[in-house]
Amino acid sequence: MSALQPLKLVARIDLNSFLSMNINQRVATIAECFARNPKKILGLALVLSILAGLATAQLPVHTSRQALLPQNTAVAGRFNDFLKNFGAASDLIVVLEGAPRNELESFANDLAARLRPEPEIGQATSRLDIAFFLDHAYLLMPPEGLDKLAAIAGQPSLINGGLEESLLKALSWSKGSSPLGGTDIDLKTAETSLNMAAFFLEEWLRWLSSESVPEGVDWNSLLVKNGAGGMNDGYFTSRDGRMLFLFVHPKNPSGDFENLGPFVDKVKHISAELAEQAKASGRTPPTLGLSGLPAIEYEEYVNLRKDMVLVTLTSACLVAALILLVVRSLRWAALIFIPMGLGVLWSLGLALLTVGHLNMITAAFIAILFGLGADYGIFTSSRIAEERRAGKSLIKAIGVGVGSSFTAVLTAGGASLLIFSVLATVDFPGFAELGVIAALGVLMILISTWMVQPALYVLLPPKLSDTSALAKPSFSVGTRKSIAAFPMPVALVLVIIAISGAVFGGFKGSAIQFDYDVLAMLPKDSQAAYYQQRMVEESDYQAEVIVFTAKDLPEARRITSEAGNLKTIAQVQSLTNLFPVDADQRLQKAVSIGEAFSRTDSAKQIAGLTESGLSVKSFELLQALLQNSASVIDEAQEQAFSTGHSNLVESLEEVRGQLSAISDKLTTEGEQGRVRSESFLRALLSEADTGLKIIDSWRQAQPLLPNQLPLALRDRFFAADGSIAVYAFPAKTVYDPANLDALISDVYSVSPDATGFPTTHQEFAKAVVESFTHGTQLALGLCLLWVMAATRSMRGFALAALPLLIGGGWMLGIMALAGMSYNYANIVALPLVIALAVDYGVWFSYRWNELKSHTPLQVSLNVGKTIGLAAGTSLAGLGAITLASYRGVSSLGLSITIGLVCCLTATLVVAPAIGQLLDFKRKP
Repeated sequence: MSALQPLKLVARIDLNSFLSMNINQRVATIAECFARNPKKILGLALVLSILAGLATAQLPVHTSRQALLPQNTAVAGRFNDFLKNFGAASDLIVVLEGAPRNELESFANDLAARLRPEPEIGQATSRLDIAFFLDHAYLLMPPEGLDKLAAIAGQPSLINGGLEESLLKALSWSKGSSPLGGTDIDLKTAETSLNMAAFFLEEWLRWLSSESVPEGVDWNSLLVKNGAGGMNDGYFTSRDGRMLFLFVHPKNPSGDFENLGPFVDKVKHISAELAEQAKASGRTPPTLGLSGLPAIEYEEYVNLRKDMVLVTLTSACLVAALILLVVRSLRWAALIFIPMGLGVLWSLGLALLTVGHLNMITAAFIAILFGLGADYGIFTSSRIAEERRAGKSLIKAIGVGVGSSFTAVLTAGGASLLIFSVLATVDFPGFAELGVIAALGVLMILISTWMVQPALYVLLPPKLSDTSALAKPSFSVGTRKSIAAFPMPVALVLVIIAISGAVFGGFKGSAIQFDYDVLAMLPKDSQAAYYQQRMVEESDYQAEVIVFTAKDLPEARRITSEAGNLKTIAQVQSLTNLFPVDADQRLQKAVSIGEAFSRTDSAKQIAGLTESGLSVKSFELLQALLQNSASVIDEAQEQAFSTGHSNLVESLEEVRGQLSAISDKLTTEGEQGRVRSESFLRALLSEADTGLKIIDSWRQAQPLLPNQLPLALRDRFFAADGSIAVYAFPAKTVYDPANLDALISDVYSVSPDATGFPTTHQEFAKAVVESFTHGTQLALGLCLLWVMAATRSMRGFALAALPLLIGGGWMLGIMALAGMSYNYANIVALPLVIALAVDYGVWFSYRWNELKSHTPLQVSLNVGKTIGLAAGTSLAGLGAITLASYRGVSSLGLSITIGLVCCLTATLVVAPAIGQLLDFKRKP
C-alpha cells in the first residue's frame, strides 16, 4: 500500500467546499473519508505498527546514572575523563560477616582468587599486600622512627643472659628509684609508650581469658585505638573487625546493564558457589551481601525491569477491563483500546529515531501513557454514540462525532503536548527525554484516534443498544427540578471553600521537602542499601568516594595532606607515602639499619627465648614484678599529676588496672596461667622475628618506581597518561544535602578538578530540582495560555482551567499534610498531573457550552461517566504503578493518583458550581 494513500483519500474531497468549512466540519469530512475506506486506513496502520515494532525491539534502555547526568557540564567532563583514564570509578563491594574472623579472611582470599581470572572482572582486592608495604616500611615510617631503629641496632641487647636474668634486673629496678626520675622523655613519647603498654597488657589478658588459645596477636585493636581501624593484616574491615569488604572492579566501566548485569551476576554466582563449597567442607560460610554503586544500579534496573513488565501488562489489562466494564461491549472497548495501543507503539518506534533510547524514568512512563491515551478515544467515541442515537447513519455519525469532539480533544491533547514539550527543554536529561517521548506519545495517540478509530468503528460498530453506556442520559420533566442546580449560596460557598483549600494546599506544598537519598527509592528489602548504610555507620568506607587526580607526585602529596586534614573526609587512600620527597635518604638509612642489625645476635637471642619459653622460675619472677607494679604506677601518677598531665594520669590508671587484673588471673590460674603466658610470649617473639627478617631485607633495598608496584595498586592509582589518583572516603552520608554541600566545598578547596560520585550527585540533584521548578512553572503557564486561546472566552477558560488549578492545589496540600516528600522519581508528578488532568476540565467546558438546554448538575451527570471513565483508565495505569517494588516508581504512582482524584473531584463537584456562578442566567 502506498504511504500516500491517506493523502489521496483526502484529495478526493471537493477542495472548494472543503476550504469553506470551519475546522470541525473539515475534520468531520476527513473522518468520513477514513470511515469509507477502512481497510486501506487499517492496512497503513498495520504497516506503521510493524515498522514501529521492529524499531521498539531495538530500543535500548540506558540504566547508568550517567545517562541522567547533563553531559555538557564541567563535572560530567571531569568524570568522563577519569573513566577514560582509570576505568570504573566505583567498585562492587562484597560484604562478608557472620563467621569467625579467620573464616572471613580465608573466604575473602579464596573469592578474590576465583574472581580475578574472569573476563568481566578487572580487579578483585580482598586485602592490600602488607608484605610489600612492610618491605618498604622505611618509606612509610616517620624519620624519628628510623632514627630509633638505628639507635636500637647500635645498642647491646636488653635480653642478654636470657629471660630469667632480664626479669631479675627488672624486679631490682622496680624496687629502686622512681621510674620517671632522672629520665628525659617528652609528653608525646610517654603517651605513645603507655598506649603500647596498655595494648600488650590487654592482649596478654585476652590470652589468659580466652576459652581457646588465640591464633595470633590482634593488631587491629591497636590500629582502632590509634584511628587506623579497618586495616588489620591489610584487610578492609569495619571498625570492630566483624565485617570484611572485598572490592571488585569491573573490566568495563560502563554502567549500562548489558555490561553491569553479567559483571554482578558473575560475582554473585561465584560467591554462592564458594559458600556452598565451604559449607560442604564443614567450614562456616559467611553471610554475603553486595553493595556499592554497581550493586545499587543493578538492583535499580532489575527491579525496574520486573516492575515495568508487571506494571505495563497490569496497566493495559486494567485499562481494558475498566473500559469493558463500563461500556459493556467488546467492540467498544476495542475501539478505545486499539487506537491508544497503536499510538503508544508508534511513539516507541519514533523514540529510537529521536532520543535513541529509554532511561529509568522514561521506561516507567509507558504505563502512564496507556491511561492518558485512552482519554481521547473515550471522548471521541462517546460523541459518535450520541450522534448514532440521534438517528444519523453510521458514516455520518462518525464524521459528526469526530468533528464535534475535535476542538475539545485538540485542546486537551495540545495542552498535554505543550507541557511535555516544555519538559524537553530542561537541562536534566531524565526530564528532557521524558518530555520528548511523552510528547511523541500524545501526538501519535491523537493521530491514531483520529485516523484509526473511524476506520475501526465502521468494521466493528457497537450495537446501538450498547452505545447507551456513554451516551447522554435522558432527563424527564419530573427529574429536571430535583437535579437542576446547587442553591446559589451553596454554590458560592462551595467554590470559595474549594479555592481556599487550593490556595492553602499550594502554600503548604511549597514547603514540601526533597529527599536526596537515592537509597530511599530502592525496594524496602534492598540488600545494597542495607549494607551501604551499615558501611557508613560502622566503617571508614563507603561506595560514594571522592576522586582527586594529580598530574605529578608533588601535587598528589599536597592533595593527600590537605584532604587528610578535612573533617568531612574519613579516610584518604594514596600511594604518595611510598614516594616521599626524601626517598633517597631513607633508602640509604634503611640499608645501613639492615646491615647494623645483621651484625647483632638479636635473631639468635629471639630463637633462644622461643625455645626456652617461660620457665617456672621466670614465671615466679614475672608474678613478683607484677605485684611491685602498683607502687611503680603510684609514683608515676603522682609525678604526672603534679605536672598537670591529666591524660597521663588516666593512661597510667588504665595500665594499673590491667596489671592488677593479670596478676589476679595468674594467681588464680596457676600452671594454666603460665602456659597461656608462654604461648603469648612465643607469639610476640614470632612477630619480632618476622620484623627482624624484614629489616634484614632492607640491605638489598632499591629505589621504588611506580611500575614496580603490585598490579592492583598500579592500575588503581596510576593512569597510562601519568596522572595519579587519590581517593577520599566521606565521613558522613552524601545523601544529606548539608553533608554533601560541606563535603564538596571542602573538596573543591583542595582541588577544583576533583570528581567521583559525590560531585556528580550534587550536580544531578541541582539539575533535578532546577528543572522541576523551571519546567513546572513554564508548563503550567503555556498550558493555561493554550486553553485560553482554544476556549476563546473567559467563562470557557475558567471552567476548563479552574478544576485543574483547584485539584492541583488540593494535591499539594494532601501531600504536605501526609508528610510526603519529593524524590528523584516523583518530583515530576505535578507536571504529569497537569498533562493528565487538563482533559477533565476541558471536556467539561466544551460540553457545558454544547448542552445549553441542560442544568448545571445535568451537565455534570451527562459528562460524569465519560470523564469518570477517562480518569479511571489513568488511575488504573497508575494503580498498577503503585504496586512497583521500586519505591521511586511506586511513590510517583501514588503522587499522581492523589492529583488525579483531586482534579476529578474538582471537575465533577466544583465545576458545576463555578458554571452556575459564571453563567447565572442559564435557564433550567
